[in-house]
Amino acid sequence: MKLISKSSGLLVAGLAAVVAGGLVAVPTGRAGTMQKASAECVPVSGAVCGTVRVPLVRARPGLGDITVAYALIKHRDTGRPAKGTVTINPGGPGDSAIASASAYARMFGGLLKDHDLLLVDPRGVNRSDPVGCGALGSLPATREAFVRAVGECGQRLGAAARGYTSAETADDIDAVRAELGIERLDLLGESYGTYLMTVYAKRHPERVRSVVLSSAYPLAVDMWGRPNVRAARRALRLVCERSAGACDGDQVLRDTARLARRLRTRPVPYTLGGQRRRIDDTALASIVYGLAKTAPAGIGDVPAMVRGALRSDNTLLIEAAQKTAPLSGSSLRQDDPQPFNPELAATVVCNDYPTLWNRTAALPARLRQFAARRAALPERDYWPFGKRAWTSMSYDQGNTCVRWPDRHGTGQPTGGPFPDVPVLVTSGDLDANTPTETGRQAARQFRRAAVVEVPNVGHVPEHEPSGCVAAVQTGFIRDLRVPDTSCLADIPPAPVRDGQGA
Repeated sequence: MKLISKSSGLLVAGLAAVVAGGLVAVPTGRAGTMQKASAECVPVSGAVCGTVRVPLVRARPGLGDITVAYALIKHRDTGRPAKGTVTINPGGPGDSAIASASAYARMFGGLLKDHDLLLVDPRGVNRSDPVGCGALGSLPATREAFVRAVGECGQRLGAAARGYTSAETADDIDAVRAELGIERLDLLGESYGTYLMTVYAKRHPERVRSVVLSSAYPLAVDMWGRPNVRAARRALRLVCERSAGACDGDQVLRDTARLARRLRTRPVPYTLGGQRRRIDDTALASIVYGLAKTAPAGIGDVPAMVRGALRSDNTLLIEAAQKTAPLSGSSLRQDDPQPFNPELAATVVCNDYPTLWNRTAALPARLRQFAARRAALPERDYWPFGKRAWTSMSYDQGNTCVRWPDRHGTGQPTGGPFPDVPVLVTSGDLDANTPTETGRQAARQFRRAAVVEVPNVGHVPEHEPSGCVAAVQTGFIRDLRVPDTSCLADIPPAPVRDGQGA
């Protein structure tokens, strides 16, 4: 979900390749100026790059300016003007759009015949003045250490932290649009990008032609992760239903509950990169969550993994932990190959998302409020993992921001109005990160939204190899209606390792 990178990931999945530590450096200079564009700045034919200078915090110009970088990939049919411009955000928050230029050019090659593709690196990421606070440059060993590091990040950024919000980033995209003289945009957001593009649509409705939200969630995020645990249960049941008898979903869930109870008191030790770690019930929740997100890869191993661990054979469990790199209390990863800024990610989440305590309260009161509200949650809602485990395993939910020092931030407003434009939401039916349930919630923010659920895949379904989902999205952008989706039926089910023989 949210705040989770699609290649690693409501956040991908987690704090990955890091930006060098240090305090944020706020650029200076005249806001609103555009630097000269350069040709072939990304390895895609017909691309030009440039930058614009904008205020760090538009309401506080005294804090200085920041550089925002973009890449514009021009349509191939140069004999005619472009029919439109599609701007894509890959999510995170903290992922670089420009770093994915080649992948998007391949994925939407048909659209590029007569549409331009605009990629804007969010402020604080990659080419847009990377932000650093020195607190998250190495992966904390525990959930508690991670939460403390997030608080330290906010302390070090100080007043500059207010510059890293979805609203400011959305206004940056519009600043680039205006500098390039583009009348309207077709928005395509992936994961957190669905949140960002919804914010853009709300702030600049007259500049939006259409919206595609892939692996979406609404502005009113459920910070307790209840839709996600429901989706994890559903994913395991669906995988087994489609496995030709290789597993029974309800039995897998019962076995998972037994294993979670055991790991709560008897964690399994293992090593990763020379560091000693442990798999407890929180790590188990994180593993299943991560495998569902990356489905079909790995999700079919869960039945055998769980059954084997119950028989004291932890081979598959440790293999999965080494693949997803969970912490005992978090789901952070360090294997994302593209530029990803964890410090920007934490800052946006703590600035924007709803909190499970009163923002204006001092830390002791926040801690009490969070503990009391979690204690009131029904344990059954988090079966088979347990509510403490599930609400601790994701770095964009739970108590991640409880130590964030800004007590006067307002958060991102969750209400409308939103523009009355055609909207397509696509969701993988195995995704526990941003499940179809939250996709439908995101769709209800708009008057004219359609939801297409993609079978047998997890997060950001257009990255499935057949090209079917990308073709559906392309057809929607072209014609402003959902095209033929019959190709979805050809996406094969996730392969399942025999859970009975583990």
